[in-house]
Amino acid sequence: MRFDEVLTRADGPAVAQELAALRRPGRMVIDGVHQESPREHWQFRLDIDEARQRWTLDRSEQPTVSYRDGVLHDEDGQFEDSFEHSTVAGTAVRVAVPELMLRWGRGPESFHPVLIQHVGQYSVLVTFEHREDPAVRTTLVVDERDGVARRSLEYGEATIVTGVRTAEPDEVLPQASFEPLTDWIRPDY
Repeated sequence: MRFDEVLTRADGPAVAQELAALRRPGRMVIDGVHQESPREHWQFRLDIDEARQRWTLDRSEQPTVSYRDGVLHDEDGQFEDSFEHSTVAGTAVRVAVPELMLRWGRGPESFHPVLIQHVGQYSVLVTFEHREDPAVRTTLVVDERDGVARRSLEYGEATIVTGVRTAEPDEVLPQASFEPLTDWIRPDY
């Protein structure tokens, strides 16, 4: 990766692939919070198995969304879909596969990376710029140890990962439960 230098739109797809290469194969369980405004947020647990192309997103106070066997199951019903496209269900899913986010300057994507920096002990901060307005920026923090995005800030919304663990392929998870948030979530980079 090219750190601490300005990147061009053409560099974006390669950066996405470098970040994808950090990810370890296997099933992961990711906990976090998605904040839509200073007063509105919801917690989530994402159970994702990229190799088997399946995921389940449990959300506090919202219906569960899932993808399995080529079918996306959400509050509107069931739809045939590809694994890659199914992750459009939200940033809470794409934190596990950040190269699928629509920010890498591929084709019609509005954003592309302009700067990559180390932040903390084991994380990479990627700053993105909008194609039509370079003053519009978003950021993404990716953990170099597992390739999972720990923070995504875009258009005033934040997705913050609070925990990542591996799971056995056939492990049965208990029902998701969410403890009330009592303080701000401190970064662990």
